[in-house]
Amino acid sequence: MAARDRYTSEVTCPECGNKGIVHISEDDYTFMRNQRRAVDRVEGEFTAEVDRDNRIHVTCKCGHEIR
Repeated sequence: MAARDRYTSEVTCPECGNKGIVHISEDDYTFMRNQRRAVDRVEGEFTAEVDRDNRIHVTCKCGHEIR
């Protein structure tokens, strides 16, 4: 079984100025077909989710999606 890499990403909403941190983990074995990326925790006024293509989408409480 592969180990998990964990990292954080700081986010700032360009619309309202909210700031937060998204905590992310994923399998660290590079040859795996799917790295099973996951959002572990979100700090601040944001929601975050992983789509089918393993991309993370972060949305501020004001409704603005951060790319």
